[in-house]
Amino acid sequence: MLSMNRLSGAGAWLSACAETPTQPRDTTLPTGRWTGEGACLSVAVDGCDLVVGCGHGQFPSPVVHADGTFEVNGTYRIEVGPISINPAPPAMFSGVLKGQTLTISVTPSDPSLRPASYVLQLTNGTGKCAVPCV
Repeated sequence: MLSMNRLSGAGAWLSACAETPTQPRDTTLPTGRWTGEGACLSVAVDGCDLVVGCGHGQFPSPVVHADGTFEVNGTYRIEVGPISINPAPPAMFSGVLKGQTLTISVTPSDPSLRPASYVLQLTNGTGKCAVPCV
């Protein structure tokens, strides 16, 4: 005769076996420095910084869906000349991650700034990307 504990343990084991361990799951964007096409993206646990020429975007570390896509709100501004003390304008960051290649798009809410996309590769670099424009 099986005890109730053994039976419930077997049920939990059977339930765990019903899942597919190779099924893709949501994940996070790998931390580190991504570069390419004149762009640099620093990904850290506490957020992301995108630097493209005089453009600078910031957004929280996104959840990457099982299909490799993500979409997250952040901010983006051009940082040339005197920098405004006002908060940076909102922007939408979206992307597709395939292995070590990230295609990222930024769509600023500021109508004077055009949307842009960049193809980046994960490097062994660490730390934040420098903003080369002053």
